[in-house]
Amino acid sequence: MADIHKLLEFDRVIEYIKQKSLSPANQSRFDSIPFLTDKDQILEALNLVTELVYILQHDKPFPFRFDDIKNDLSIAAVAGSQLRPEGLIRILNSLQTSRRVYGYLRARSESSPDLWRLAGQLQKCKKLEDEITNKLDIATAEIKSSASPKLARIRKEIGRLEQKARKSLDSLFKKCADRGYLQESLVTLKDGRLVFPVKKESKNKVPGLIHDVSATGATFFIEPIESLQLNNEAQALRVEENDEIDRILRELTSLVLADHAVISRNFYIICELDFIQAKALFANELNCCQPLLNEAHTIEIFAGRHPLLVLRKSEAGEVVPLKLSLPGDLPTLVITGPNAGGKSVTLKTVGLFALMTQSGIPIPAHPDSTFPVFTSIFADIGDSQSIENDLSTFSSHVARIAQILKQATHKSLVLMDEIGVGTDPAEGAALSIALLEELTRRGCKTIVTTHHSNLKAFAYETEGVENGSMEFEVENLKPTYKFKAGVPGSSYALEICQRMGLAEAILLRSRELLGEDKQRLENLILELEQKSQHSERLSEGLQLDRARLEKLTKAYEEKIGSLKKYERETKKKALAEAQELISQSNATVEHVIKEIKEKQAGREAVANARQQIAQKSREIAVQQNEVAYSEPENLQEARAEIVVGETVLWKKQRKTGQILETPEGSDKVLVQFDNLKFRVRADELMQPPEEKKEKKKLSVVIHTEAKDTVLPEIDVRGQRVEEGIAKVDKFIDDALLAGWDQVRVIHGKGTGALRKGIVSYLETHAR
Repeated sequence: MADIHKLLEFDRVIEYIKQKSLSPANQSRFDSIPFLTDKDQILEALNLVTELVYILQHDKPFPFRFDDIKNDLSIAAVAGSQLRPEGLIRILNSLQTSRRVYGYLRARSESSPDLWRLAGQLQKCKKLEDEITNKLDIATAEIKSSASPKLARIRKEIGRLEQKARKSLDSLFKKCADRGYLQESLVTLKDGRLVFPVKKESKNKVPGLIHDVSATGATFFIEPIESLQLNNEAQALRVEENDEIDRILRELTSLVLADHAVISRNFYIICELDFIQAKALFANELNCCQPLLNEAHTIEIFAGRHPLLVLRKSEAGEVVPLKLSLPGDLPTLVITGPNAGGKSVTLKTVGLFALMTQSGIPIPAHPDSTFPVFTSIFADIGDSQSIENDLSTFSSHVARIAQILKQATHKSLVLMDEIGVGTDPAEGAALSIALLEELTRRGCKTIVTTHHSNLKAFAYETEGVENGSMEFEVENLKPTYKFKAGVPGSSYALEICQRMGLAEAILLRSRELLGEDKQRLENLILELEQKSQHSERLSEGLQLDRARLEKLTKAYEEKIGSLKKYERETKKKALAEAQELISQSNATVEHVIKEIKEKQAGREAVANARQQIAQKSREIAVQQNEVAYSEPENLQEARAEIVVGETVLWKKQRKTGQILETPEGSDKVLVQFDNLKFRVRADELMQPPEEKKEKKKLSVVIHTEAKDTVLPEIDVRGQRVEEGIAKVDKFIDDALLAGWDQVRVIHGKGTGALRKGIVSYLETHAR
């Protein structure tokens, strides 16, 4: 697999990932990362990384740190051993990390079930944590005085003796300093004892014990006789202090030994989490996703980007995404096309994605991408000439082919770049066809790149084998790096040579030597490529039109829904108002009747009653006019025949009545409406529509242009101001309904009147 890792550049991807591991010791695990062949194991490895990627992107920071305690655990495993404070602090940090990770993932057990299954095995060692915390100063890595009563007593006594010794030396130190015996005015501590820095020439003038001499010999460090006894007592206490510290460290180490199995298990899980986090950090950086696994032996890649290309580019968007599909019933793919068109990158991307997937690493592709589980991957990529073994490039290729034929099965992925290269073209093509026939017969998933034209015909004619090519812009002879399935590609060798200025005579002779059949095939491929690109552009246009139509349809539905809602609410309001009017009218009538009875129907009371009823009728008529919008608007506009006894419709009030008198010297007609009489202008009367049993429903019709005919631009140059504004007004309405959020109006220069008029109009436009 090491050879495959190098050929497919998987080793470079791994090198990048391993740098994200927090432990240099743990990084070595990536050098031997396992190639998983069990589907469940692959899914578990991918799920762990995917869950952690989600946490990195959407959740609170993962409470993870790594302290390498492997050596500390080895020391603690020996009975009677003693860990230094630094080692105990590393173990404490590891235990605290285990406890925090456990609590963090326990709270997220539903959203991160696989991580929780791993972290759920972590165990607490609270007693050990407390003991280390209570007895060690974490900041200074020293034993606290409170670690034991004996240590506290010893340190207190040492402090008392040192203070006493310092006081006894103060007067002597001042005397020596005044006499110029000292090299510097500072009492120094040597091996825990207070000494004077005495000049060489004054060493015999300061009675005491010489402890040290400076490197130049100019300074002697002398412990005065006055403090010798006190320093001896303090030194003896320091020996006791060290013995007590060693005892405390051995005691803490014994506690580590007691929990050794738990700590070791926790450390193993922490190492696993560091391994997973390194992959997750890589996946998060490159926007990788977990692919699907299938048992149909299908390869499908959507929006795939080679990770090394992404890392090389300043922005991931600069990498042309790969879309490739190789169904289960199609074992072999032959990719052709020009040099530097992306054939090798496509080949390596497929192999690299397969390796990453089966190593538990998400791939930089759309999550709908899917791969089968391969038991083995074989690759023959690049020149492999070996000077040591005296093998030519072709011989090296043959050696690899022989190995592939020995081991490849229907669950293998075989990748070969420039198959059949390095020997006579005819023989190389024949050997390649025979090899592909055998691999196809076995059902191996095989992808090869080639320039041999015979292989294009072979792929077209052979069941289970398909052509593919890298798209090439024919107009400017530039690669697009887009893969096209089902279509062979041309090498464009002569076209590229022509573009680069090669003599026309050479090109003409080359075409003659190429042969008529060969030239016809290349021309056919070229024409097919042009038609394919044109078809794709049309398809993209249709997809855009479809999206526009869906947006327009949604806009229509929303507008119609709003109108229907408005209609329902308005009718409801109108009915409520009508009910209120009826109640008021009934109250008025009852009041009038009561008044007539009380006044015994006097002439004045009757006249007053008629006046009140007439006033209420006029109020009802006004209210009816306000809600008349809910009546049909398509009434027949036929003028009524002004004849006594003729039934007419009063347009203004939507009331039907009967003519009582024709106008005489006036344009008003006396009409009876129910129990009321009104004089109405003749031009407001019309023939009533035919009565219908069912009330007509409100009808709303919106006229607009389909979005495929409404471009986001209108040209009104050369038109009059009024005409131009009218067209712009309609254009904006159509554009809004079509879903455009930005449009352009071209008005030209001319006198500037059209521009000023349109600008003035747009400044007050609601949209």
